[in-house]
Amino acid sequence: MTATPPSTRPDLGMIEGRFGRLWTADERSHVVATLAGVGYSFYHYGPKGDRALRRDWRVAHDPAQTRALARLSAQVRGAGMRFGIALTPDGSTHPFDDAARADLARRIADLDAIGIDDLAILFDDLRGDMPDLAARQADVVNFCAAATRATRVYTCPTYYSDDPVLDMVFTPRPADYLGDLGRRLDPAIRVYWTGEEVCPKEIGPAHLARVADELGRPVCLWDNWPVNDGARMSRFLHLRAFTGRAAANAAHLSGHAINPAIQAHLGCIPALTLPM
Repeated sequence: MTATPPSTRPDLGMIEGRFGRLWTADERSHVVATLAGVGYSFYHYGPKGDRALRRDWRVAHDPAQTRALARLSAQVRGAGMRFGIALTPDGSTHPFDDAARADLARRIADLDAIGIDDLAILFDDLRGDMPDLAARQADVVNFCAAATRATRVYTCPTYYSDDPVLDMVFTPRPADYLGDLGRRLDPAIRVYWTGEEVCPKEIGPAHLARVADELGRPVCLWDNWPVNDGARMSRFLHLRAFTGRAAANAAHLSGHAINPAIQAHLGCIPALTLPM
């Protein structure tokens, strides 16, 4: 296979956004070096198992964790990639009051101090049965964008795919949710999107063009391959090369990030094929 010329492909990256066992520092180092070596340009740290980024997001990482993240930031940047951290501020939207603003400002200052180029504010896998969902989420993201020193800000909606499984799990999505969110977000904010399904076998340009039109911006693809978290998927290794991702998708993407497998070294096998 021949690599797609860098000038015609979107920024490639990794969003470490899965459930399951946390990688060791050595595993993460191997992944960073491998991806940087084939042209990946950003790495977003946000594993669901890091409590200080999700369940206990109002509480800062302890000193040892903070030092480890600072070392990871230095390593990623030293490899020529942008480093980002993803925060899931569960409960901040309802109500988005002075207390929520103070907590967000404090935690964003913590992450800025670690050293980030990118900040991601995630709402994936949170409840959707909340009034004015898109408006409240946009208010939170816009606030965070104004507070951070990061030069790129991302968000992931609660409904991050057309997949009806999200409506079954998180209640039916509000009417015009994506359009409303896109109109309210600062135009510079990038939006993560997984495709027609949560774990799609194929992602095509027509679908991405429709979603980009709704959001008023190209999406950053959160590609759920080779991720294998969850009770059923964790029994399998996803080692097949990337397929079903047309080069024509690039016109509708601000970036293309893969969500990794639990097995750090083995997950690099399919990751190496994406630039092709």
